[in-house]
Amino acid sequence: MTITEVKIYPFDTGEPDSSLRAFADVTFEHTVLVKGFRVLASKNNGLFVGFPSRKGKDGKFYDMVELKSDALQSNLKSEILAAYKVYC
Repeated sequence: MTITEVKIYPFDTGEPDSSLRAFADVTFEHTVLVKGFRVLASKNNGLFVGFPSRKGKDGKFYDMVELKSDALQSNLKSEILAAYKVYC
């Protein structure tokens, strides 16, 4: 699957301890749109990508999207972070 578009939506909660930096929507092959990726700051000042997730009844968060290809997952994370760095 080819990533054809990444849209970044910067997000500022106004809270100094918030790690959320932006949301991202990704389009695959001009046909599938996946919304809800998150760009997050880690404690060591790096950035990482959180996949869309939903909170279960047990209070834990569960990913709503799972990629079976490690290469696609790595490429997706790189594309989202690159788009975020260009935007910000």
